[in-house]
Amino acid sequence: MTQRDGTAGAGGLPARPALSSAVGAAGADCDVVVIGAGAAGLAAAADLRAAGLSAVLIESRDRIGGRAWTTDVLGRSFDAGAAYVHFRERNPWVAIARERGMALQEHRGFGQGRAFDGPTPLDAAALEARADGRRRLWRLFEAFDTHGRDTSLAALADGEGQYARLAATRYGQQAIGEEPNDISVIDLLNQWEGGDYTVSGGYGRLVEASGAGLQVSLATPATAVRWDGGGVAVETPRGTVRAARAVVTLPTGVLADGRVRFVPELPVETRSAIEDLRPGALTKVALALDGERFGLASPTDLHETRSGFVFELFPFGRDLALATIGGLPARDLVRLGEAGAVAAATDRLADMLGGAVRSHVIGGRLADWWSDPHALGSYSVARPGRFAARAVLGRPVDDRLHFAGEATGGGGSMTVGGATLAGQEAAATIVAALRPGAATAR
Repeated sequence: MTQRDGTAGAGGLPARPALSSAVGAAGADCDVVVIGAGAAGLAAAADLRAAGLSAVLIESRDRIGGRAWTTDVLGRSFDAGAAYVHFRERNPWVAIARERGMALQEHRGFGQGRAFDGPTPLDAAALEARADGRRRLWRLFEAFDTHGRDTSLAALADGEGQYARLAATRYGQQAIGEEPNDISVIDLLNQWEGGDYTVSGGYGRLVEASGAGLQVSLATPATAVRWDGGGVAVETPRGTVRAARAVVTLPTGVLADGRVRFVPELPVETRSAIEDLRPGALTKVALALDGERFGLASPTDLHETRSGFVFELFPFGRDLALATIGGLPARDLVRLGEAGAVAAATDRLADMLGGAVRSHVIGGRLADWWSDPHALGSYSVARPGRFAARAVLGRPVDDRLHFAGEATGGGGSMTVGGATLAGQEAAATIVAALRPGAATAR
């Protein structure tokens, strides 16, 4: 495979990092095998190697980056997965973007734009009622005792009126990708606050560029992880990688599905934590437009409250309508398949902007993590009463298996930044054990 040096490519974006298409000496001993080349796996592998440990990095996809992925529809690029550099004051990707010369833009904020109920624009009274519901929900958050008994997002809003309940539903579906009955309030409140950036060149491309120089075995899924002898043996269709330890960065949806066999089985507390952190279904549909702007500014947000769709029109000036939907409506949408999902999103856009919009939609693409076999969901969601599962999953198993990813990111959970910090933490723990006195890269 052609080797690249990670310097700037076309359009000023960093070139694709050098990748290996094979494990190399699959079956040979190494210090650590890292399973998954998303943000957590890339960070862990980089820090392990910087500390002088040998690490083999395997990835089931034919690309790196995991759920941070910049792709396109008819040449119009968009982030199919993660799109926001959250809690920017402490997010490691702010510094990484600056090091790599990729521009960050301050996000304009959520909840703005125009709202519709089907084809009907909401009037001032309806908008105020919904705004009041959001204020009520936020006051409930502010008053909640995180040292007391946990509850669900739905239960929190119960008794505060229909618009507070609506706010809880919209927040759960759009921000978390799940229904409010299945979301822990304490887990939400444990997450870090802070401003957001967006990456005009693509968050996924930024994550991909961070892998420059790392050798990754692509299309190499782990099928079994054996820890019944000394060290760890990770079985793949292309051979077995034996190591002293393993960093497992697989999404909780994949872990819960049992697609990777652990021998012996993981401890009960670890298995329970995985179940308690099954991912939601945040989904996107990208519609390519022919250049018509419908008299709207770039960007413009449209909210279709009946269906739960939120559209971002013309992000970064592109001829694109990017629709987002989560929870049960997203699962229903995914069942339609790509053509059906594109048609449904076009229908909702036409409801708001008029039927003539259909002639300006020239293509579409479904970004579905829910049925993606490499993800089986968008990102982890802690169930009510189960917020401690993140810390449980983050504990090493027998000082050999280290689980790391957005699910174990502490206050940064459910984000690329949190996944990166979790990968770095796993690497630091291993370095301290295997190379006392050595320091990781960060």
